[in-house]
Amino acid sequence: MFIRLGKRKIGALLIALPLVLNGCEAVGGLDVNKAILEATTAQSLEGKGSIIFDLVPGDKVQARTSAEGQTIMKLLEHIEIHHDSIKIDNTQKASYTGYITIANRKIAFQAYMTQERIIIALEGGKKPIVIDLASNSSGAVPPIFITELQERLQNEPFMKSLSSFLIKQLPNPGQLSMENVREVVNGETLSLHKLHSEVSGKELMPLAKTFVTNLMKDDKALKQLIGELYDLLYPLLSPQLEQMIQDIKDGKTVTNPLEGYPIPETPGSKAGMQAVIGMMDILKNRDMTIEVIHTEVKQLSVFVLLGLHAMNEQELQEQLPFLNDTTHVKADLYMDNTLKLRKSNLLVEASSLNTVSKGSLSSAKLSISGEYWNINNPVKPTQLTADEDALVLEKGLTPIDVLRNFTPSSEAYLLLKNDLGVSKKSVILLMDGDRYKPNTRKPFMDDGVAMVPTSFLSEKLNVRVDWNEPENTVTLTDPLTLKTIKLNSGSHTALVDGVEMQMEKEMIMRDGIHFVPLTFIVTQLGGQTEWENEARSIRITK
Repeated sequence: MFIRLGKRKIGALLIALPLVLNGCEAVGGLDVNKAILEATTAQSLEGKGSIIFDLVPGDKVQARTSAEGQTIMKLLEHIEIHHDSIKIDNTQKASYTGYITIANRKIAFQAYMTQERIIIALEGGKKPIVIDLASNSSGAVPPIFITELQERLQNEPFMKSLSSFLIKQLPNPGQLSMENVREVVNGETLSLHKLHSEVSGKELMPLAKTFVTNLMKDDKALKQLIGELYDLLYPLLSPQLEQMIQDIKDGKTVTNPLEGYPIPETPGSKAGMQAVIGMMDILKNRDMTIEVIHTEVKQLSVFVLLGLHAMNEQELQEQLPFLNDTTHVKADLYMDNTLKLRKSNLLVEASSLNTVSKGSLSSAKLSISGEYWNINNPVKPTQLTADEDALVLEKGLTPIDVLRNFTPSSEAYLLLKNDLGVSKKSVILLMDGDRYKPNTRKPFMDDGVAMVPTSFLSEKLNVRVDWNEPENTVTLTDPLTLKTIKLNSGSHTALVDGVEMQMEKEMIMRDGIHFVPLTFIVTQLGGQTEWENEARSIRITK
């Protein structure tokens, strides 16, 4: 549900996967190529569906997987995502309503997607979660050129031409059949064409070879597609390249249009600038550009085909289970008389994964089903809004920040805290000696009490440390519960959420560094300590 709208057709392509791998000619009077194209290029629709994932751990999972890995594996054993409502319009907006089932927990959700961002509201969440799609991983907004380039590459006529070209090259069917059936879609009984297909992993290599061979043969269609791409991008690229060339001639700093940063002068960059000048001469000539790109694509196809034929299929099938007959993909697509996709079922099974996973994983199964209506008609997605204080998933956001966004009794909170353990800490503290070592931050023992610098609490346990110099006090704050412990230098009394409590040792300062009694602090923050005499260390769990 949480995919960028520019890629929203991935789901339709996945559902049609066995047909994409098999379909080529008409079956039972049904034009399979046209059916696949219609199924993957719908502009708007309403629907509902489900995604169910099952995983069976291998017999060596405990020996080969860490405790954290086993926890994740346990959660992945069964996951369900149910979409009670799907609404996608023709302006790159979509909404999803439903629930997720994981670790026997059911969490309702709403999601609203645009080209700029995704807004997700999870049951129990105090604020909606926002994923910004307009900026890159560093948080910077991409140059306008990149935004325009993305929009042009998502041009619907071109995407339809690209899909049509690729589908045209598909090899002849393996297991492919068609029958007329009556099925219920959104409570309405319809007469539909049921297209059934199955593909085993063993068929993938031969199909890939045939596909690349077909692609190499269809020169006319390939050149036509390249021409469409040229007409789409040249008006955008030409001004950028012309400006770069003019800056080169004027001796000005040249800006990289893809990143928006100046290009430093190096021998390599100078050679690249000259290449840009030569490339522009070619790009101005449409026919020459098409011929050059066509030649490069053909050469690349030859290399790919040679590589495919050079592979030992028997060895690959033994090493990679998704390339042998233990992996199957099955699909049923139900289309009406206008070839609109009205219902779908997809099953992907891999039943022999022990070898490739070295015993960590035995098998996996993915099931996807859906019903669709109101296709290519006006659809209004259910809008979600996010205020300025919404939780934005960005660099620097910690798992604790996400956890605090949910009420402690909610299923999402319990999943993150108890099942995933995002707030858990396990630290081994080595005691290098009983005495304090001057001008160091090393822990030490004081009358049998472990003393640690406050920096240890912040770095290893994520505790916030605030020092009030005028009052000579230190306040420790738990990042999850916001519980506070206020300590006065030289005093055995601590204020825990405002309540006085006695410590076995007072906070002391050595060489400008505050040291506090470890066990008292950890215990008050909901953790525990355990002394390991042989290793002379303290195990801290929280």
